[in-house]
Amino acid sequence: MSSLFFLLAFMLVALFVYLGRYSGRVAAEAERFIAAPPEAVRAEVADLARWQAWNPWLEHARDPRAATADGDQLAWDVPQVGRARVTALKPPAPGALRQRMAFALPFAFKGRSDWRFEPVPGGTRVSWRFKGRVAFTLRAFAATVQGATALDLRFGLDRLAAVLEATPPAYRLDYAGVQALPAGLCVQQPLRAGLDALATELPAQIAGMRERLRAAGLAADGPAVVHYLRTQLKRRTVDGRVGVELPAGAPAPALPEGFAVHEQPAQSAYLLRFDGPPEALELAWYQAMQRLRVEQREPHPQRPPFARYLADPAPGRAGPVELLLPLKPA
Repeated sequence: MSSLFFLLAFMLVALFVYLGRYSGRVAAEAERFIAAPPEAVRAEVADLARWQAWNPWLEHARDPRAATADGDQLAWDVPQVGRARVTALKPPAPGALRQRMAFALPFAFKGRSDWRFEPVPGGTRVSWRFKGRVAFTLRAFAATVQGATALDLRFGLDRLAAVLEATPPAYRLDYAGVQALPAGLCVQQPLRAGLDALATELPAQIAGMRERLRAAGLAADGPAVVHYLRTQLKRRTVDGRVGVELPAGAPAPALPEGFAVHEQPAQSAYLLRFDGPPEALELAWYQAMQRLRVEQREPHPQRPPFARYLADPAPGRAGPVELLLPLKPA
């Protein structure tokens, strides 16, 4: 009994020492131009009852009853979506806003939210900053929480802009649900890029790939397909394969050097339809993964997520893309 006790005590101490290596700090910031005057943007953010229309943490629970606002407090507790509380604090400067934010689910962390509203020609430059800490037991995952929070702030500002501006939103997301995909073939080559540079590097790589395939006398007009084998949010890098979908029933061709044929098996996948510029695709992927969690669906452990570009991407230009997440068999 004493040996077991000392073993458990040692493991507990080791756990605390391991977690103590991490600060647990979370710091994220997003900035966006919104074509509305500063007073209108500030009023939308200051009135917590209006958050339901653009709250990034309630993207998958837009029902007006999902959150309750009571004066200077906003709270939500939605199964599979999240549980949190926002409390208005004294502004640090005239025209600014500050809130205390405490999250219990899906991650336990809390901190302070600061807003700045800078008048610029045609509207407002809005800055949203969050600083806080995760719960002690989650310290090792602080980088993951920080990456997710940064995407939440970006998505929230995009939603806020869509509410305040009279123009259509910069991108659209359609959660199409589970789809049965037929088997198929793709001609592909390796892809490695920084996440922040992908929107500008991928169009040139797709165009160059099509040119090489045509020069070899091969079919090159199918939708571009990108398989994401490994994405590292902390390092902001992605490894994968980029290629062109072959016509159904086409035989595997002889390929130029550097290309390979990938056989896509028949499978079930969750589909999100995106229409917007490639710069917003990271947000779309993040929301697609969130939707899997909300609907309690498990991604396939061996099959990577992939995107089908229904029109070749170009920096800053909107286009339709299908995001597909293969699912684990029931």
